[in-house]
Formats: sequence, structure tokens, C-alpha cells
Amino acid sequence: MFLRKSATLKYLIAVPLAVLFYCEWFAFVIQPLFWQDLACKNEESCTKILFIADPQIQGEMAVSAPLSVLFNWDSDRYLQSTFSVVLKHFKPDVLVYLGDLMDEGSVSSSAQFHGYVKRLSNIFDVYYPIVQVWLPGDNDIGGENEPINQNKVAEFNRVFDQPSVITFRNSTFYKVNSIMYKVPQGPDDADLNVKIAVSHYPVLSKGVFGKQVNNAIHPDIYFCAHEHVSKYMKQKKDFSSKHTYLLQSGDPVLDVRFDEDFLYEVFVPTCSYRMGTSKIGYGAAILENHHSLSYTVFWSPQRFPHLVAYLIVAATVALYAGCSCLLRLISRQPRLVRTDDILPLLHRK
Repeated sequence: MFLRKSATLKYLIAVPLAVLFYCEWFAFVIQPLFWQDLACKNEESCTKILFIADPQIQGEMAVSAPLSVLFNWDSDRYLQSTFSVVLKHFKPDVLVYLGDLMDEGSVSSSAQFHGYVKRLSNIFDVYYPIVQVWLPGDNDIGGENEPINQNKVAEFNRVFDQPSVITFRNSTFYKVNSIMYKVPQGPDDADLNVKIAVSHYPVLSKGVFGKQVNNAIHPDIYFCAHEHVSKYMKQKKDFSSKHTYLLQSGDPVLDVRFDEDFLYEVFVPTCSYRMGTSKIGYGAAILENHHSLSYTVFWSPQRFPHLVAYLIVAATVALYAGCSCLLRLISRQPRLVRTDDILPLLHRK
């Protein structure tokens, strides 16, 4: 026989189920074991902030149907799975979406735009009251490889209707529009809180605009996205010198003190596996006083190795099924009968 049928069928059932179990559940469940510990000492005076950068949910134009349906479904489920694990583990008080929410927002129709927004609400579904800060990226309103789409700017502001300065407990978030070079104006009592400037593009590296933002707001710390990498920039407050440092898996928690003679701009990595990097995750910060902030990245499991595993399993099952069918067809072919076969045994030559 080609293979013992009973044993082979057991493997053909058990192996795909095991791969499915690991890739769709177990890989996400064990991921918090590899994260740095980031916990509040006093829950009442602590603010937990989760930064979500560049989800860039895929649109309807990049890939033709029906493949687009499959690709969108898988990437949406991946984002939903990683986010739900982080949400349950960290239980943030504030969610900050740092732009590039959708891949084709700047070129979509109004109906498509609202469809993408509905998908975002299903992916980043929160089961308890929470403050959410939404920023546009160049893929949402244009501005990088194409002109800024004013219609999409208006559409984004209608859908995500909120002020440009949002205060929660001991922190004030300034939504700096580094695409359109707009600086928000804060309330008079904002100096009592920690000032956090959030934007899609980096701010401090923009020269004149960076100085303008810093002089107008005097933020204690900056957070940005766009580059899909995890790092931070440490710069003198007089803009005389700066250094950039990568933040990788296994690195200790970054402690930023606001009373130093430095400005910090933290680059949050993308949370989507479609952005051409294997280092993906969510930025997380805790703020317990007016003097410091702690930050780390909750890294997500890679997705492409899982998809490769699915392809290998599918190819193996298809190969076995094809060989099995071929052997069965061969065994059913009529066998030519020789003359000797019909003679009595003692009379054969």
C-alpha cells in the first residue's frame, strides 16, 4: 500500500488541527509571557495609554476579488486577535490611534471610507468605557505621494469628531497635524498636566515646524508613527544635538524623566503584518506622576510563518490525496490474462 490508511488519516486530521490551534489561538495567548512588565503602583493615580500605529487595513482596490476578501479577512482577524490580547492584559485608560488607519482612505469613495471605519470599529472593539484619540495619516487624507485631499480631511473630521486637545486625569493630549502643519492650542490650565504631543509624522525632525510646536505647546514628550519601526529620539531642548535608539524585543522598559534637559520623541511600530516588517506591536505607556513616564512595546507574533505553515499543510494534504487517488485508479485497471494463467497448474510450462 502507498501508506497505512488508518495511520495516515489520523495524521492528516491531527496535524492540520494542531497547526490551526497554534496559529489562531495559542500563539496569541502565550505572547504576553515575552512582554516586559508594565504595571501601575497606584491604580487611582495612574493613567495607562495604548498607542496604535499604522493598522492600514487593506482596501478594495489593491487586490481583485475574491482574493481581496480573503486577504482582508485574515489581516482584520489578526489585528483583532492581537488587540484583544493586549486589551485584556494591559486594560488601558486611553487609546491613541496614530494615523494611517486605512490603506486606501485618501482615494476611497465616501461609501468605501465609511465601510473601512466600520471595519476599524469591529477590529478595535473595546468592552468598557475608554478615552479614544484619533489622528489622520497620509493614507487617510493624503499628503505623502499625492496632494492632501481636502474632501477626505473634512470626511475624517466628521467621522472622528473630537477636539484637537483632549484631557484625561493627569495628562493632556495635543493632536499635532504634522501633515498639514497645524499646531493645536491648549487650555490655560494645561500646565497642570503632563503634556503629550501625538502625531502621525515625526515632529522634532521637521526643523522649523518642530521648534514651532515645541515653543507653542512645550510638550513633555512626543509620540509618532509612520516609519513602522520601534525607536526613540533623544534631543537636547535647545535642538543642538540628537541621538536615535532602537527599541527591540527584550529591551528593558524605557523610563523618561521630564525634568531632564532632553526631549523624547517615541516612534511606535506598526501593528499590521502587511507593512513589510516582522517587528510589529503596540506601544504602551504608564503615567503615575508629573515627572516621568514608562514605555514599552507589546510585541505581536509574526503572521507570515503561520501562513507558510498553512500552505505546507495544505500542499501535503493535496499531495497525499492526489497520490492516493492515482494509486486507486491504477489498482482498478483490468489486468491482462496470460494463457498460462487459465491452464491447470500441472500443465503450465
